[in-house]
Amino acid sequence: MEESPPCKWCGHPPTSSVDLSVFRSSLIAMEANASTCVTCSIFSTGIRTYLSNTSMPVPNDIDHLAVILGKLAAGKGMTVEIPLGPSSLLRLSFFCSKKTSWMIRTLPFLDIGKQVPKTTASDESLSWAVQQINHCRDSHRHCNSYLSAAVLPKRVVFVGTAAEPALRLHESQGERDPYVCLSYCWGRRPFLRTLFDNIESHKRCINPDHLPPTMHDAIEYTRRLGVHYIWIDSLCIIQDSVLDWREEAGKMASIYQRSSLVLSATSSADAYGGMHTSLPPDYETFALTVDTRTNEICNADVADQAESPMAMNTTETFYVRRAYVHVIRGTSSYAGRIPLLPTNKRGWIFQERFLSSRVLHFGPHELYFECLEDSACQCTDHSNTSLDPEESILGSKGGVHETIPQQSRTDNYQQHNSMRKTIAKAYYGPVVWRIMTRDELIYAWHKLVHDFTRRELTYAKDLFPAISGLAREMGIARAALHTNTDKAHETGYYAGLWKDSLVRDLCWKVGFENIATDDKDEVKRIKAWTARALEWRAPTWSWGAVNAPIKFLGQEQEQGMKGFFTPLCEVLHVSCTAAAGSDEMGELIAGRLVLRGQLLTARVAHSRLETCRADGLRLPWQVLSLEFGVLVENFVQHLFVDDGCQDLLELLDEMDAGGDPPIVYCFLLGVIRRGGSPVFLLLKKVSGKGQSEGEVGQDVYHRFGRLQLAGPPRRPNNDRTPWKERFGILAQAKEEVVTII
Repeated sequence: MEESPPCKWCGHPPTSSVDLSVFRSSLIAMEANASTCVTCSIFSTGIRTYLSNTSMPVPNDIDHLAVILGKLAAGKGMTVEIPLGPSSLLRLSFFCSKKTSWMIRTLPFLDIGKQVPKTTASDESLSWAVQQINHCRDSHRHCNSYLSAAVLPKRVVFVGTAAEPALRLHESQGERDPYVCLSYCWGRRPFLRTLFDNIESHKRCINPDHLPPTMHDAIEYTRRLGVHYIWIDSLCIIQDSVLDWREEAGKMASIYQRSSLVLSATSSADAYGGMHTSLPPDYETFALTVDTRTNEICNADVADQAESPMAMNTTETFYVRRAYVHVIRGTSSYAGRIPLLPTNKRGWIFQERFLSSRVLHFGPHELYFECLEDSACQCTDHSNTSLDPEESILGSKGGVHETIPQQSRTDNYQQHNSMRKTIAKAYYGPVVWRIMTRDELIYAWHKLVHDFTRRELTYAKDLFPAISGLAREMGIARAALHTNTDKAHETGYYAGLWKDSLVRDLCWKVGFENIATDDKDEVKRIKAWTARALEWRAPTWSWGAVNAPIKFLGQEQEQGMKGFFTPLCEVLHVSCTAAAGSDEMGELIAGRLVLRGQLLTARVAHSRLETCRADGLRLPWQVLSLEFGVLVENFVQHLFVDDGCQDLLELLDEMDAGGDPPIVYCFLLGVIRRGGSPVFLLLKKVSGKGQSEGEVGQDVYHRFGRLQLAGPPRRPNNDRTPWKERFGILAQAKEEVVTII
């Protein structure tokens, strides 16, 4: 059947090959076209109905709106975005209560929706949550695989029952009993914690009146679920004991993995925000009835529509409301910015979400449930993923790509990005990792680091402990690829990098999502990146040494995974020293890397270009430039420093007063397959610092950035001169062994 052409005023229906369509339109134009296009009629009437029945002020530029059709935060959808100001949007969602043949034929992107209870604390919301938990427990073998071996953690809070509430700290003896965990933001305000001075009294009784609202709500909800124990970090770890904290932090991954459920205070900014929310008045739902013969629409009360089924086959009912904020972000940045919820900004909560089998999110408007195989929210009538990771699009033992028909390896990153955004809990979980290929695991870890380093940590030293559980699961998945047990040690983990992909992992750089943004979270990151963490937490060759979001090769180029980068150096030694009471995946106190390869000398020339930001903040490529002392035809430096390089800038100031330009070193890591672009570590000598007894007198280096040379430059007449010869600077390089700390 031939497809109908899209309406020129609302863009509906988009072509069948499009997953998501964003169409710029005008309300006046859609109203004028309402008699000939039912979608224009639905959109224009729905917008007018919502604005006239809520306190939302009608914006002046209402005739500049975006019609979005396709995959959104909660599956398919029909959404309209109306600008409210320079940086805010009103998002209206359209849906139906059931799919009729007319709707399937006429409005294929119209999703099924449901009325949401007025508060997440209601019995109706609790009933919905229990239904999701029971369905997962009875149907999902992957979600239950960790629970079969579950024992109570070292300490848990006993909550009693709803009929006989009690509250005390319980030290377990290896009992097998279900328990839940609380995932929440601490915030800056102090609250009751377990310390050396009060642990004995907490074993006898914890006064509920002394607990902040988020903990109080979580404990009460645990009772309502019929569970007797809850694990809360601030109560179950002795907070003024470094050794107890390190010991329990090392177990945190298994604590969350083996919990029956994680209660996530997703919309609460701190421990005083509470778990529950009520639906604001401007999120009311309005019902509209369309006459399918004339496209005319009349308003109808939601309750009346529920009680009085349509008597005529020529009318259909749909609904409009302000779009809810969902835990899962949309599949495309073109679909408008979905605000980040408080827990999605915190570093520790990253692995709490992805390691646990089941999470119940208490969002700003509704409950949201996700597990290793499924996800659902109260406002929709279906799950968003409903997948079996071993039988679905996520792949087989041949990797994620093997089940995607007619898709080339160079496009595989697109599939991974889509999975990461829409089914992140599955993508960043052990079930999927264990069916990935080596290159897919490398790519997944790089994406994980990218997402994790955009989050905040109260204490800089928590960086590696906060993802230690995910690192352990990644290590298991990588080790499984080595059939020869003698090679299992090649999957070692060192300060956020992996031995079996170490050279490629070294190719990280500081990278921001949107350099021109006025988003306060991104501006905060841009302000902070020039200064390293005050406390040492990682060697300079690790991305953990910097205070900024991280990107890797392959993410910015958006190229395929397999073989796109060729290493050209040798790893002679790598090691890290863990802090007392920690392990190699937790808190560190030292790290050392020895490489053999080509080392090139360069001089710092001058400060780079002026910043493009109105606030004067400099970005990683606007700090330094290098000179190599040799003519290189048409090459371009992509130089990204790791911090503000204040020491080098001070030396430049001295040069202006008659001093010599500072010398730095470029160590060749490898080349990108497409175009043969060489990639270098930028190093500076720090002889005598951090050296072991056997290294005294040797040169030791710090990393301070990454350099990529664009090229090789094109030559006339299809000249096939090897790329190494075209870059004259490489003729100056010498093979050296370098030690980086």
